[in-house]
This record gives sequence, structure tokens and C-alpha cells, in this order.
Amino acid sequence: MIRLIIILLTAFICSTVHAAEKPKDPAGIAEEFLPANSELVKAEEPADTKAILRYDFDKDGQDELVVTFNEKNGTDQLKAMVLKMESGQWKKVWEAAGEGFDIHYSGLTDIDGDGVKEYLLGWMIGASAGNELEIFQWQNSTLHKLNDSIPYHKLETITQRKQTYLSVWQQFCCDAYTVEVLEWDGNKFAQDDKIYSMYYPKIKAFYEEKIAKMNAWYYWYALADAQVKANLLQEAGLSIEKGLEMDPGNRRLLELKEKLEK
Repeated sequence: MIRLIIILLTAFICSTVHAAEKPKDPAGIAEEFLPANSELVKAEEPADTKAILRYDFDKDGQDELVVTFNEKNGTDQLKAMVLKMESGQWKKVWEAAGEGFDIHYSGLTDIDGDGVKEYLLGWMIGASAGNELEIFQWQNSTLHKLNDSIPYHKLETITQRKQTYLSVWQQFCCDAYTVEVLEWDGNKFAQDDKIYSMYYPKIKAFYEEKIAKMNAWYYWYALADAQVKANLLQEAGLSIEKGLEMDPGNRRLLELKEKLEK
């Protein structure tokens, strides 16, 4: 009799366990919220990004899910959404749509240094137009846009003292870029001279390699612009003269020279 009870009890426990719904993985959860004819989209950068990012914005012990996808209803519509667990149920608490043809950047990093990461979302607009970066901050159980969109062609994040700075490369001619290193000061993004000087060797190496292959005025201009921002004024003057040797009447170089002289 005891043996029969044990067998029946074991069978009941096993059936209960199998009947219980297995926890869904992030992809399964996201699938429930994707519109019809939609597909997940992985951004091009950063290299380790995914179509579904997990992060606990509100520090309640439960990760929120940041999902990037393409909604295909006649025309492609790139979107991002945040899914949050509330009262035992997953809910969509935020969504944004972009005007670009692809998603260039999707990443999480602490822009303001408060210990909670912001969400960086870069829409790919076009080869010449570049990309548009939007930054969102967690407030009141959802994301809110932190700033006006930042145009860029290349983007890199620099983390110092638990805060992330943005290295923004803007193409102005051919494969030459002007570079800014931006810090969030609590109200807006502004150039950070100290971090720029620290980052400058990377810009210098980039243009030295370019100049070694082709001695063009626009490389010298971009290098000089970086040297001015890094307060390397003597070096900037030499770079400007190198550029003017190739294009004596170049407006950009002459304006930068005048700025340097002042």
C-alpha cells in the first residue's frame, strides 16, 4: 500500500512539473510583442551588440529587454522597444521609430555617471548623410530622450571615471573627418578638452597613416583641426602650412589659420 502511494505521489509531482510553463527566453518574450511581418535587427555597432539587450534599468532585480526590429507592413519601419516585467507580466513600456534604412548603433553605457546606463540608438540615414544618434535615459519606468539627435559618421565611446564620453567623427571630405569628444554636463553635450587631449593620439595615428598613403590637403586640415582642439598650436600651424602647400587658396585651411593666429 505504501509503495502504491509513493508511486502515485511521484506521478502527480512529475505531471505537475511538466504542466508548469517553462520560463521563456528573451527571444520568446520579444516574439510575443513583435508586430506581424516583423523581424529582429542586430545593429552594426558596437561589435558585441545583439538584437535583444538585457539590462536592469530600475535595479529591481529583473532585467528589462531592449529590442531592435524591422516592422514590414508595406514599407520597412525600423523600431526599438523596451519590455518590462510588471506584476508578473511582460509589458511594452517604450517604443521609438527611426527614419533611416538600418540601425547603426544599439548599446548601453553610463553617459551621466550616475551608475545607471543610458541607451544609445543610432539610425543609419545614408552614406553621405551619415547617422543620427539618439540617447535615452530611464525615468519613471520608461525611457526618455536625453538630448537632440547627434549627427555622426563614426562613433566611439570612451569610459573614464565611471562616465562615458562620446567620440564623434563627422565626415567633411572624402574619408577625412573632424572629431569632437563630448561630455554630458547635466544639461547638454559639450567638448571635453581634457578627454580630447587624451584621445588625440588615436586621431593623430589615423591621419599619419592616411598621409603616408596619400598626401592630401584634407588630411592635413583634419589633423590641424584636431591639434587645435588638443591645444597643440605649434603642431597645428605646421599642419596647416603642409595643407596650403598643396592647395594655397583652400578656404577651410585659411579660416583655420586665421583662427589659430587669433
